[in-house]
Amino acid sequence: MSFDIKIAFDNKCVKEGFKPGFGFSAIIYNHFTDNYLLFDTGDNIQTLSHNIKHFGINLKEIKKIIISHNHYDHNGALSHLWRENNNITLYIPDALEEYEQHFPNACIHSFKEFTEIEKNIHVSGQLGTSIKEQALLLKSNKNEWIMLVGCTHPGLEAFIIEARKVLPIGAIIGGFHDFRKYSYLEGISFIGACHCTMNVGSIKERFPDQYRRVCVGDTFSF
Repeated sequence: MSFDIKIAFDNKCVKEGFKPGFGFSAIIYNHFTDNYLLFDTGDNIQTLSHNIKHFGINLKEIKKIIISHNHYDHNGALSHLWRENNNITLYIPDALEEYEQHFPNACIHSFKEFTEIEKNIHVSGQLGTSIKEQALLLKSNKNEWIMLVGCTHPGLEAFIIEARKVLPIGAIIGGFHDFRKYSYLEGISFIGACHCTMNVGSIKERFPDQYRRVCVGDTFSF
């Protein structure tokens, strides 16, 4: 086993005992390093905190937070998380000076290019023009990527193209926005379209064996 991915925030689907909310967040447990990381935060700390604790995880166990893009439904709980645990390292896609003002003395990184941030975990680097966004890429022991995405405003295909320059993609989880270039999903065995994905029905119809419903409270292991 390489990674456990726990869905901590979403507005599409929720399991008993967890709370829904607008936005997206996923907890990653890296078996290579025994570390917890958080990808995005959702839009409020009350829901996120409840769901993290319901997974049996202490907020102080989270070592790193990766923000996909600077929209409130993806970074809205960050300030509160920081107040509870200011030893977290932040990885952001853009607006470094603004983050440094809000989080003084924090360890903040913003990478324009593909970069490893922990053993077998990489950020894609900044993609897009008007909205800068990054994906998180987890290299599994099958030598393929598990990709986490926020809203893919630059186009999901842009992230897929960049990732496939290095390794094949085994799974994608997150928001696909209005993505319709379905041929790019061929060969991906786990398609976890959630959050802002507008065309879930079409994706499910075209990829009935690969599509996976993603709910708050789910844990996926790769």
